Amino acid sequence: MQEKTFTFKLSHDGYYELLKYMPYFRKVYLFGNIGLFVISTVFFLYWNHEFQESASTSSPVMFAYVLQVMVPALWAFGLSLVLHLVLYFYFRFRIHAFLKQSARRLKEKYQPANNEEYKIVFDQDQNAFLLGNRQHRIGQNLKVVSTSRHLLFYDGDEQSQEKFYIPKHGNQGYQESVAYITDYLVMSYEVQYKEEKD
Repeated sequence: MQEKTFTFKLSHDGYYELLKYMPYFRKVYLFGNIGLFVISTVFFLYWNHEFQESASTSSPVMFAYVLQVMVPALWAFGLSLVLHLVLYFYFRFRIHAFLKQSARRLKEKYQPANNEEYKIVFDQDQNAFLLGNRQHRIGQNLKVVSTSRHLLFYDGDEQSQEKFYIPKHGNQGYQESVAYITDYLVMSYEVQYKEEKD
């Protein structure tokens, strides 16, 4: 029986990254950005129409056609761009705050008593990870995301999927175990493995 054991202190940063790269939250982020683009486009079209009408009706002097069309369009574009940036940064701030709060809750939920180290065992014979003291088994439809600091594991579908992480940094024996499990995951046909640049 071939096993690799990982023991480490749980951290807020680990859970933050675990949630940040979770497929469900990636979709939320994508659809949120699409929504912001649609809102900005609608406001651009509205303001452009209003400015075009105001330029053509209230201007006593006859401007060249190009100026009459371009200047209101540039004003509308500038305003919609400012609106887009304000909404985008607000959206990012809210997502960041939500992920931080959720990461804190997950750490508290899974933190062993007396601040002991968390333990994960990989059993190659069972092709499964055994989590914590209760040895909760995960290993059917794994999606793995590799970042510079963690291996992030997701099992199941969407929001309800089970998830855990393994830090990459530790002593030499620990890093050898991480390198072994990384090679195994890359070669496994049953695992969807993806490298993510931070």
